[in-house]
Amino acid sequence: MFDFIKKKIKDSINSIQKKLVKEEKIEEREAAHDETALPAQETKEQEKTHDKPATLKVAPKEERSEEEPAAPRRVQEEEPKKEPQGKKKLFAHQINDVDIQNIYGEIRESLLENNVALSVVEAIRSDLKEKLKGKDVSLLSTRRDVEAAVKDSIKDILMDYPVDDFLAVIKAKKPYIILFIGVNGVGKTTTLAKFAKFLIKNGLKPVVSASDTFRAASIEQLETHTKKLGVEIIKHNYGADPAAVAFDAIKHARTSGADVVLIDTAGRSDINKNLLDELKKVKRVSKPDFTIFVGDALTGNDVVNQAKIFDKEVGIDATILSKADVDKKGGAVLSISYITKKPIIFLGTGQSYEDLVPFNKEKTADFLLE
Repeated sequence: MFDFIKKKIKDSINSIQKKLVKEEKIEEREAAHDETALPAQETKEQEKTHDKPATLKVAPKEERSEEEPAAPRRVQEEEPKKEPQGKKKLFAHQINDVDIQNIYGEIRESLLENNVALSVVEAIRSDLKEKLKGKDVSLLSTRRDVEAAVKDSIKDILMDYPVDDFLAVIKAKKPYIILFIGVNGVGKTTTLAKFAKFLIKNGLKPVVSASDTFRAASIEQLETHTKKLGVEIIKHNYGADPAAVAFDAIKHARTSGADVVLIDTAGRSDINKNLLDELKKVKRVSKPDFTIFVGDALTGNDVVNQAKIFDKEVGIDATILSKADVDKKGGAVLSISYITKKPIIFLGTGQSYEDLVPFNKEKTADFLLE
């Protein structure tokens, strides 16, 4: 993930580094020119005042007796040479609007090409300007300072939800009800199964509601997962009311002592009114404690727009992005939490039940600039 963006960020930092090297060489030449021109300038001044040039000023002789030893000559010390003003800036540079535009310009097109939303790109530009403008940098510190500013800007647009905090919330209520929503084909059912495995590893007992009664073979797919995981599944026939299935799963969890109810739901190839109305009903009946939007990282800006609609119409609390391991661009990861103002909680990184990685914005920013 982030292969292209990482390269562009590196190129932009190299660009300003080269600029400073170029400025240093110019200033060195100017300083050297000033030093060689200095004696000639002094001679002209001396000619004007009719003074003879001298390098040493000797004190006049004093009268002394033959017995007295000759006093050593006193030499008037010359004032130390002043460093040419250009030297002061040889290794220093104050970042200005042009520098910031150069840095931003280097990565802007790349960010847009890699499915980063325009509003996110503009937020990064504004943040870079705030962090960098007027900052004094040197040849030795430029890379460190610019990288730190870019990293902080990326962290500012990302939101995560520490897994330990999430587990503490889940364990505080029994049964804790989680609703999974998203369009068809994003890996929602598989992601739910991975999440069930995560709960089992942390000592929790989940029960699953097969509330996708629309898609052919959806119930069988979920049954295959629950059988492998040793998890109970509550199901009805195809065409049944999804909200009724969820209601029965919650009732079963209360009587069986299950800790968590995971509600699978139907998706569509597009987001239509029937789908949204169905999800609203499931949510109204089940009263979930937490709603997770599952999106496909490979779809870039499409998944961001889907998340916006689902959040507006149904309401979401966090996102899980599937197929993040094969997403070379990473635009969805950088955009979705900024647009929805909801955290990313996990990334799907493979086909096995273990391939659900907690999302961490610090590590993500570090990875982009490693």
